[in-house]
Amino acid sequence: MLGCPLECFHPLLDRCSRSRHILENKLERELITHPELDLEVEPRFLVKSILRNKPYNREFLELKLKQVVWTKTMIAFFDYFDGEFGDAFFELRWILQFLHEVRKFPGVLYSNLVLSLDYERSLSLLCSRSLIKSLQPPNSIRAKNGVQLKVNRLNIFEGLLTNILDCTEPSVLTCVDVVDYYMMDQLFTVLGEVERSIAFLKGTVCDAREHSKYQGFVIRAQRTHIDSMIRKYILASTFKLPGDPTFIKCFDGVLDGILLYGGIHICVILFFYKVKEFFQAKHYALKQNKPPLEAPRPPCVAIIDGIILGLGQEIESRVTGEIQCPQVLVKADNHEILMVDTVFEESENDHNHDITILLSAAKLKAKKKLRGGPQVHQKYVVSQWQIGLSWVSFWEVCYTDNKGVVPHELQVRMKKVRELASSSMAETCQQ
Repeated sequence: MLGCPLECFHPLLDRCSRSRHILENKLERELITHPELDLEVEPRFLVKSILRNKPYNREFLELKLKQVVWTKTMIAFFDYFDGEFGDAFFELRWILQFLHEVRKFPGVLYSNLVLSLDYERSLSLLCSRSLIKSLQPPNSIRAKNGVQLKVNRLNIFEGLLTNILDCTEPSVLTCVDVVDYYMMDQLFTVLGEVERSIAFLKGTVCDAREHSKYQGFVIRAQRTHIDSMIRKYILASTFKLPGDPTFIKCFDGVLDGILLYGGIHICVILFFYKVKEFFQAKHYALKQNKPPLEAPRPPCVAIIDGIILGLGQEIESRVTGEIQCPQVLVKADNHEILMVDTVFEESENDHNHDITILLSAAKLKAKKKLRGGPQVHQKYVVSQWQIGLSWVSFWEVCYTDNKGVVPHELQVRMKKVRELASSSMAETCQQ
């Protein structure tokens, strides 16, 4: 249930549907019938209350645990379905904490529900997505009474990420049917979203007032997690089922990450842009319709659109392909994009690196900014080629493993990127 598309639940869970009222009434009766199961208290107190009588009656204990977990899960899913993402997050986190507390008692580890890594992973994925959605405008993390609730987002995201990975055994990654492919798609898509969130929460906060007309602070996302974000979205894109239009969001995530990483060469960006275009054309040819003209674009992807459209046919030239994109920073208050005029070599601990560079608004023409030529050190040029090529190779391996032979048109593009990178790095090292 937790991994299915929300659209599947509209007939069942719409607020006006009869089935929704029946389910809510059953939940209410369940809570009234078992007043000892107070789902509003902290999980550790409820666990102690349930397990205070020893020795444990196995059937009784199994029933109590299922009542708590399933009831709380339904409440959380109702909140998520209704768009109450803040409430859904807190309910789901409560369940995860409850399972953690139960496992402290060795005598209850025979419970299938408590031992189920698949169930815990699904809860963690939905909890992560609920938190991410609750932080996006115009949402905010609020309780139903409207009171703003404070959470340590970085600790929670890192904890959820660790929990998801701990609950994902290697055997889970083997797909035998469409359900497996869909679940892997969902897994890596959410992981990509989590990595992006962590990248900004761990990123450098800089004062831009001395170097820009913008009077405020900017954030540079941490590159390690941006790299992980890109790879998760690449993986998700190769698990997409035929006819699933959400592959576009995955490639938008890849492009978003590449621009946020900063200093990546135009030909690498163009490769993933063309991969997206290739499968987009294939998808809409299959569906015999056209993509929506007014589809919202992520800010970084909109910038890439502007760069590629602005350069026109020159985008395919060797000179243009060797150009490195500028560093992208994000305003801390409203998440608008700022672009760095000059790219400098960064320290290995780039999230602790102090940025002292000029900034300019993203509204400046990308074409003009790019043609100014990159002012970077040789080592930095080579390292950016290497990371860009690693993403291209990673996509090739993932596609081959999950889809089959890479289409000839994209093989040609990969070869072109690798040849340009090889010659460019050789020339750079000789300088």
